[in-house]
Amino acid sequence: MEELVSLEEKAGLRSSEVSKVSKAVSSPSNRKGQKRRIRLFFFVILCCFIWTGYTLYLQSGVLAQKKSELETLQQETAVLQQKREELTYEASRLNDQDYLAELARKRIYFTKPGESIYVIPEE
Repeated sequence: MEELVSLEEKAGLRSSEVSKVSKAVSSPSNRKGQKRRIRLFFFVILCCFIWTGYTLYLQSGVLAQKKSELETLQQETAVLQQKREELTYEASRLNDQDYLAELARKRIYFTKPGESIYVIPEE
């Protein structure tokens, strides 16, 4: 500040000219502060990008696990639906009297009057 006053007195400068000179004198330290703020800003941005990348990496692992789980459940669902269709077909056939008679003959060896059943042992 004393330098500015002495410069003003020596050069006979006005106050507006003195403020320009004072800005020029304080400019290098201001540039250091500005560079420091810019570095801090980019560091914060870099940290945000790193955090986002890490989160995406973790989520991609979870997503892959969920996709494989979904595929196994879809396969299991397909098997169960096929079994359900088979059981529905068999249940509809149980309403047929001829089918019931055939089933009784095979499973419990039901015979009509006068028939003989011969069981052949399987090898």
